[in-house]
Amino acid sequence: MARSTSPRYSAPRGASALIARPALQDRVEYAGKLVLLLAPPGAGKSSLLSQWNARFGASHRIAWLLCDARDREPAYFFSCLAASIDQALQCSARLGGDAIGVEGLAEKLGATEQDIFVVIDDLQCLDCAEGERALSSLILRSSPSVRWVLATRRAPRFDLQRLKLDDALTLLDAAELAFQSEEISALAQLLHGTELSPTEATACARRTEGWIAGVKLSLLERGERVEGLNHDISAYFAAAAWQDLSAPLRAFLLVTSVPERFCGELACALLEDDTVACHLDEVASLQLFVRALDSTHRWFRYHGLYREFLLAQLRKSEPARITQLHRVSSDWFARHDRPTEALQHAFQTSDRSWSVHVLARCVGSWLRTGEFPEVLQWTARLTQSEIMSCITVRDAHLMSLIFLRQFDRARLDLQAAEHAAQRAADAEAAPAAEAEVSGGGSSARKVMAGSSGIEASSELQRRALPAMKLMLDIMTEAGVQLTASSVEALSVAEDPYLSANLFNVAAYQLLVDKEFDAARRLALRGQELLQGSEHVYAAAQSSIVLMLIDRAEGHARAAAETCMQLYARTRTGRRNPIWVTATTAAASVHYHHNRLAQAEALCSEVLPLVSMAPSLENLTVAHVVAARLKCAAARYGEALRLLDYLHSVLESSNCQRLLARVCFEKVRLWLLQEQPLRALKVLADCGQSFHLEDIEATAQSWEEYALSRVAILIHRGSFETAAMHLQRLCERAEAAGDVYGRVRVEAALATCRWQAHEEEDALRWMNHALTLTDHRGFSRAVFDDVYGLPMVFAAALKSSRLAKLPPADYFKRFQDVLAFDPYEHRPTPESAPVLTQRELDLLKLVSMGLSNRDISQRSNITLLTTKWHLKNVFAKLGVSTRMEAVFRAQELQLVDGRPPSPLAR
Repeated sequence: MARSTSPRYSAPRGASALIARPALQDRVEYAGKLVLLLAPPGAGKSSLLSQWNARFGASHRIAWLLCDARDREPAYFFSCLAASIDQALQCSARLGGDAIGVEGLAEKLGATEQDIFVVIDDLQCLDCAEGERALSSLILRSSPSVRWVLATRRAPRFDLQRLKLDDALTLLDAAELAFQSEEISALAQLLHGTELSPTEATACARRTEGWIAGVKLSLLERGERVEGLNHDISAYFAAAAWQDLSAPLRAFLLVTSVPERFCGELACALLEDDTVACHLDEVASLQLFVRALDSTHRWFRYHGLYREFLLAQLRKSEPARITQLHRVSSDWFARHDRPTEALQHAFQTSDRSWSVHVLARCVGSWLRTGEFPEVLQWTARLTQSEIMSCITVRDAHLMSLIFLRQFDRARLDLQAAEHAAQRAADAEAAPAAEAEVSGGGSSARKVMAGSSGIEASSELQRRALPAMKLMLDIMTEAGVQLTASSVEALSVAEDPYLSANLFNVAAYQLLVDKEFDAARRLALRGQELLQGSEHVYAAAQSSIVLMLIDRAEGHARAAAETCMQLYARTRTGRRNPIWVTATTAAASVHYHHNRLAQAEALCSEVLPLVSMAPSLENLTVAHVVAARLKCAAARYGEALRLLDYLHSVLESSNCQRLLARVCFEKVRLWLLQEQPLRALKVLADCGQSFHLEDIEATAQSWEEYALSRVAILIHRGSFETAAMHLQRLCERAEAAGDVYGRVRVEAALATCRWQAHEEEDALRWMNHALTLTDHRGFSRAVFDDVYGLPMVFAAALKSSRLAKLPPADYFKRFQDVLAFDPYEHRPTPESAPVLTQRELDLLKLVSMGLSNRDISQRSNITLLTTKWHLKNVFAKLGVSTRMEAVFRAQELQLVDGRPPSPLAR
């Protein structure tokens, strides 16, 4: 038995340069039954115990035991443990007595009422299942006054789950013991007298992952490196985590260090042995600088520095094997649909043909989910001839360029593909011509037969290019004339994905051109081609196009259902272009249905990620909906910033149709703030004249620019001119079968006529617009599009002039817009605010449509006095604009029910 003065029974000595870690000390001090410090060597376990002892040790009875190789024998271990506990409790009698010294010790510790800490360091030396089970039993049977602190490099064979369930376990692992940047900087100050800069400290933390021994050795480094690794760190790994390992375990470590992360199946593939997965449990158990990457402990990675050490050992012992291991890794990752890792390893082989082959196997994963930037990231590492050498890679590359709107490069590479296809066709024709010249009957036929397979391959190589070219022409707005039949003629039967994307692009363009039947036909063909396939992004695009067609044709309910079904399928999935597309569409649906809180929640989630989706339509819808939500909350500055950003992106892409949409949104925003001059400047900044006759009516952007001008005309009181242009827009929408467009324009006509005192005409347009919605009511988008529509609609409701009311739930949803529910009993009439006679006279003049200057002249008061009186009137009525004041006065029967005349603006 060792004497009590032996270091074996004493607290560990702290290093000369220690960083105080009070938070971790507190966790040891105030934990429950068992504290387990489980981390690799050099992680700071003993240093933490030393600090804890220095701070709290004087107030505790502590039984210390530092294990060594002799503790492999359980009897010896428990004998020493009993002696340490005797010393702490100052017992005169020896504890223990059975074969392994446990039973008597358990009885004594179970009965003791004295508080005691039992601290065992380097417990991994007790490498005996029977001994560990006995220790676990001892811990569980000890009284609540006995607390245990165990430090080990290897996970003990304890029933840790039971301790977790009893809240009796505190686990401090390598991640919690790791140094943070601030502690690294403080350690540098202790070692060298100078602090590291934040950048240097962060770099050291990233490289060492906070592993304390690695941090200190890196800071003490004085020059020499081994294969890029600090010499002292390399020596530390060799002594602590290499030289005592078995040969099979070393072989396992070496091959699994090649991939950045690995699992049991990958290890079996690398070692070509299905039985080696058992080594994974051994590596994890020994805490050989390996970390689990998931809760199921399937995937693991080595500490970065340890992986460097292992790779250095591999380069030293078997340098030729590294390339083969990269090839096996790339093949395994490709087979398991992990394209990024597959290609990282493929390019490490330096075999260009293998890299192209693996890329051809991988691009489908990204095309399925619409992650086109990933395709271009890897094709950028190939030469143009390498891209053109493989049809699969070539087509994925071209399609990604087109969808990411890199049109100039797409056109150049498309021309290169056409030249390559022509050269291939010429090369195929030469052997056939020679065979024909040589005659030889049967031999010639054999040559031709043998070339037929190549000829078919060449034909396939050329067949995809016209479809690509048409997609490019459509997206660059090259003025191509489309019909469903001409598009279908370019489909490639062997490539349903390419054909479906062609149909989607053409269908969307036909939708924009208001050729709804042709658009629906192509979108449905695209859906049909992709049915049962994994091309979820292209299928989602087909659904979105069909949803937009349904909405345009007046089938709002079907459109919303399609959209929300798509969102339901993707909402819990990975954040990728499909999720962005579905979430943006769902936010738009919530906004249209006036569910603003839900729309805002989705917008806040999707806006930071909207650039993931290649479609500019997604970007535009997300920002426009978000801007409108800001306007609804009167946060006009935030709305303008969103629109300004969107404007800059669309301007660089030269997408005139969507720029016109942004122009309308900005005009609407400035008019809401009663700043018509700024609205006019928006038109000028977009290169637009105020006169509608100056723009080509066939342009795709014409309607949005026309609506922008109409909004300004109505705001200025030019109702007849505005109505003329609105009727022209209405005729175009009716001819195209654009029901949604007609609702929007006819609602604007109703408001325009109402403000022009044409009440009967206004109500006729209002009722007709509601008929187009199947009397379900206007959407929030229509209310926001048409300034003044909510007040006109509410006035029509109150005067019972609507032919048919929308359903009752509609008024519940739009209560904030209409502030009136005809299905409820009318409230008791409000008492009118007390206005002076002068204020009432001025209010009546306002309702007649007179300007402030006209009012001051008619009332024989100064213009300043007029403005002061009207300010008081607005405050008493709780309004902010003249139109709101008139409608409010009508509700309170302070003036007659006629709208203001068009004279004042």
